[in-house]
Amino acid sequence: MRSTLLGAAWLGWVAACSSDGAPRGHTAPTAAGTDGSAPATEAAAPARASTASASTTSASTASASTASATGSGALAPPPASPVRRIPFAWKPPKADDAPYAMADAEDQHHLVLGAGVERGGAYPVVVGLHGQPRRGEEPRAYAFPRTVEGVVAEMVERGELGPTVLVLPVFRYLGVDWPAFDLAELRTKVEALLAEHGVRATRYFVFGHSGAAGCGGDGLNRAERLGPAAVGFFDTCVGPGLVQAIGRLHEAAIPTLVLHSVETAGFVPRQKREYLASFDFGRAYRPLGLAPVTCPARLPDAPLRDQPYRCAADAAGVVRAFVVDTGDGEAAHEALVPVAVRYFLRELVATAARP
Repeated sequence: MRSTLLGAAWLGWVAACSSDGAPRGHTAPTAAGTDGSAPATEAAAPARASTASASTTSASTASASTASATGSGALAPPPASPVRRIPFAWKPPKADDAPYAMADAEDQHHLVLGAGVERGGAYPVVVGLHGQPRRGEEPRAYAFPRTVEGVVAEMVERGELGPTVLVLPVFRYLGVDWPAFDLAELRTKVEALLAEHGVRATRYFVFGHSGAAGCGGDGLNRAERLGPAAVGFFDTCVGPGLVQAIGRLHEAAIPTLVLHSVETAGFVPRQKREYLASFDFGRAYRPLGLAPVTCPARLPDAPLRDQPYRCAADAAGVVRAFVVDTGDGEAAHEALVPVAVRYFLRELVATAARP
């Protein structure tokens, strides 16, 4: 399935490059750039969250100072409406029961109808896949869903992103990441849930972190099956699965964003330690068909690492990558999540929604 929804905005990214490609922080975009189911619950929209915890704030209020700070390039704030978090139990048809066992609503997948999502409306649907959890860890304790929901809520409140539907699936780690997971089957389930609430999808986006790709399993390794408008890989493993996944997205001309801070796992030969900040990502990006390019004007909200492949892309401009500096070790791996999610939403989801 070829994607042309974002072609003009995405393929023209190199034209707006900086002259020197030096590492620096993000420059704000201009106006031209941006069943087992439990009953739905109303909840206040989470504010910006760290990977360790998430605070909450009311989705129906926005201060005058926040509204004035959105700037001429920001989307109009959405109508006041509560955030609805809808837990649902579901497992891929070919999967075993155990990895997706979720009797309690707190441990289930969640469909989040964000602020401004109204019955009868049509909105972008963003799917976020967490990385490898610890054995025995309960899904309710996973930091990734809270972080993603917090970033989306903050951007919507600030007018940087229009009303958005989030899908946050989960699995329990029993030795394999996202076992037998199928994004096409998930989309079928999500479409049915949206219909129950009188909401339609305009287009689908998907991203994942860490073990969501490149370390075996099925998470983002077959991302094209969702029929996405764009895909994001955030500090994912850099094993053969990543090469194959990105190769298929390149062939389908689906805009793909890759952000790394530290080497997580999967590279051969295996590195001396995990979460290595000094890893040369050229070794992982060259097999993806990427080459160094001049950095664009709009960059993620973190400095870039000083290495040749800090800004990279394939020849067609379909796949682009950044190596950002969020520190070292596992803390850097987790700190990348809000940086990457915000950049993906700003550059791909919000841009696609603009006239």
